[in-house]
Amino acid sequence: HLIAGADADDPAAASRFTISLFGAFSAGKSSFANALVGERVLPVSPNPTTAAINRIVPSTPEWPHGTARVKMKSEQAIRDDIAYSLAALGLEPKPGDGALDQIRKLKPADVPPKGKPHYAFLQSVLAGWNDAIPHAGAELRATMEQFREYVAVESKSCFVEWIELHYDSALAEQGIVLVDTPGADSINARHTGVAFNYIRNADAILFVTYYNHAFSQADREFLMQLGRVKDSFALDKMFFIVNAADLASSPEELAGVVRHVESNLLPFGIRNPRIYPVSSLQAVEGKLEGNGAKLSGSGLTAFESDFMRFASTELADLAVRSAEDELRRVHDTVRDWLAEAKQDAGERQRKLQRLETQAGEALAALEASVGLRADLEQLDKEIGELLYHVKQRTAYRYGDWFTMAFNASTIREDAGGVRRTLRAAGAELQRLVSYQLSQEVLATTLRLERTLGKLGEDRFARWAAELKRSVDGWQPPAMPEASFRTPEVEEQLSDVAALADERWLSGFYKSSKQFFEGRGREELRAALEPKLAEAVAAYLDRQSAMLSAAYGEQYAAWIAEQTAALKDAVAAHRDGRKAALSDDAGITGMEKALEALRELLNSSAAGAAG
Repeated sequence: HLIAGADADDPAAASRFTISLFGAFSAGKSSFANALVGERVLPVSPNPTTAAINRIVPSTPEWPHGTARVKMKSEQAIRDDIAYSLAALGLEPKPGDGALDQIRKLKPADVPPKGKPHYAFLQSVLAGWNDAIPHAGAELRATMEQFREYVAVESKSCFVEWIELHYDSALAEQGIVLVDTPGADSINARHTGVAFNYIRNADAILFVTYYNHAFSQADREFLMQLGRVKDSFALDKMFFIVNAADLASSPEELAGVVRHVESNLLPFGIRNPRIYPVSSLQAVEGKLEGNGAKLSGSGLTAFESDFMRFASTELADLAVRSAEDELRRVHDTVRDWLAEAKQDAGERQRKLQRLETQAGEALAALEASVGLRADLEQLDKEIGELLYHVKQRTAYRYGDWFTMAFNASTIREDAGGVRRTLRAAGAELQRLVSYQLSQEVLATTLRLERTLGKLGEDRFARWAAELKRSVDGWQPPAMPEASFRTPEVEEQLSDVAALADERWLSGFYKSSKQFFEGRGREELRAALEPKLAEAVAAYLDRQSAMLSAAYGEQYAAWIAEQTAALKDAVAAHRDGRKAALSDDAGITGMEKALEALRELLNSSAAGAAG
């Protein structure tokens, strides 16, 4: 199973089956991952603010059991992270090592509540800078002990891009790669394209929430994106885990929590979710102790049973149906060739002459019908319509985002001064708008791919029908599913100058009472709206041009591939029929092949019935 957007030399990208874990830090994703593996492999950090993507993959000769491949961030990526967090604290990042001096001067008392994760991250960067920078951008080999430090020690983990732990387990034996993604509330979660690729390309998505904890804002943002893209999945591949279920005082209380989670998923368009209450602590203890009763009581057994049924039936059925269709096509073709091979010499000669004429004309007609203008015009129309609605939804939600950014808990005179907290609120507003826009555009890519897939299918169907009419006995091959690479979407709006202009922002603030109870905040909201709308429009114009170019190029390449495949299929049919119609046709060989194909089809049908 290939992970789009992953490194070309990424071993996990070649895995057969990928499970991606999502959820906030406090949900216990690492604990649940340990329960699945059956060992305490991933360390559980108490209050991390950043985290790399951790992939638990099968061992290889080059990477034996218990070794980890650690990819460090580039120095530029680290400096970008620093600048992002400084801006979130209302500071204008200084170039080069000047940013490190800014970190040294930071005081906890100057940091508003929402800035605490950024402050903790920056302090971790400062603590680990000298040790990490010499390895920036490198890939390192680590032992299990070193792996745990890279995961759990903040002064190390904040410099890591991703880690692959090669670890043999029952999951690994089944070819399963387990991906523990950064918490939805982590600093690294701002890299929305990475998370999106794991949503899009994972074979299964597991969202983990903690027993009786309300969804955080970051959780809600993730679930909103999940709701946007779920209809693009061929199957419902989402599972929801309520962790720490052992905290329930009674079965009734546990059932109430499950109903609560289910009702809270509805606003995101997630209906009839598969929800499993699990005690990860009891599950891993049950597996380590060989205690079946404890394992069963943890709730993990019920999840694993349903999950393996999903993996072995629903997912497998897609591949089996496709294979059966192709098998049936080959069976029918061999059957027809065999019948022709048994005809008299004169009839076979007439069919040979007719075949040469038909195949030549069909290939020429196919070559002449590849024009893509209408399809690409449809693509651009779809991009325009989809991004127009993104723009409308952004304008509609502006008021909510403004209120979330400019509120009494963040605009405080005792947290670094009003001017700085206003600037920090401006950075938060830009973050909220940027995040939602990038998520909307990423979701749009799936809708565009669905549109292009349908255009391609219609084109293929027209071509196949015409070739079938034109060439006696020709059967169209199954069209492979369209596969597109998600283009890189801008994750940030271009800087909105007003949001970083302390002097301009503070012009709307005379006092806390005037700002929140009087007209100050509303006047600022009204003044910012057209400035932000202009930045949003420019952002969407850039994304429109990027999407048109990226998908137009990919679609043209895909159609060229399908055209070549159809040409090859016609040529193969011509050559196969010529062999069947020749005087030395291998009738006995074809009879054996036909019998073998018939047995395979019967076996497949029996297996499906069982």
